[in-house]
Amino acid sequence: MNGIIYDLGDLQSYNNPLGYIWLKKKREINLLTGKIAPSDKDSVYEFYIQKAKWFKERIKKLNGNLKDFQKAKIIVFGAKEKIEISYKNKEFSGETVYKKQESGFMKEMRRQRRENAGLD
Repeated sequence: MNGIIYDLGDLQSYNNPLGYIWLKKKREINLLTGKIAPSDKDSVYEFYIQKAKWFKERIKKLNGNLKDFQKAKIIVFGAKEKIEISYKNKEFSGETVYKKQESGFMKEMRRQRRENAGLD
């Protein structure tokens, strides 16, 4: 189960919106149902829908049964993603805190702003 948590946390981490934004509202993703609360449809929503699909496919691939899970969810807030799984009455968890990543375009804009303001 720890391997699944690691893979789930690492899944497209380079593409995770939490590396670019600060999520002001806590969201909870139920990996068993694929439901997200609150369900604001944005890039965060789309990203975590894909993680929920991956989770179900992974369990199926490993010949697992979703009924053996009492809980499987991801909680996201700010730049932190926490995975909590209860499988056959055993608790598993993992978390990742994303560092802010800037695109090359944004870095260049900031550099030009500093140059123009005489800060360099």
